[in-house]
Amino acid sequence: MGEKIVDDSVGVHFPEELYKLARKSQPQRLTWFISQVLDEVSQLLEEDLVTVAWDEKKMKDFMSTLNTQLEGTESCVVSKMKKSKRLNLYFKKLRNETLGKMEDEAQAWELIRKEVHKHLKWVDLLASTRL
Repeated sequence: MGEKIVDDSVGVHFPEELYKLARKSQPQRLTWFISQVLDEVSQLLEEDLVTVAWDEKKMKDFMSTLNTQLEGTESCVVSKMKKSKRLNLYFKKLRNETLGKMEDEAQAWELIRKEVHKHLKWVDLLASTRL
């Protein structure tokens, strides 16, 4: 991780509208949304990464930081809140359209990395402007 982000695009529409809705929500709901994004990203990256040429130590450090952030946001929210079905479906579709359909698994992971990078930028923006 940390290399140049690929220019290719994935055939799944980025859920920008969900982030715009989250930005307008109450702090508790916003924190819950951020927590769900971090959880979805974590689950996505827990797949088998054998074909990926990412630096193993950087990936381990990234996952550790991601999980720390996830635990921190989860501790701030009520666990009974409903998760966004649309966000969950987006991540399932992202997984299916890349890892499930692409022949070049390494390229699929690079596309996923690009999408994860976008999500983390949006989460950072939400957290820094609203919380």
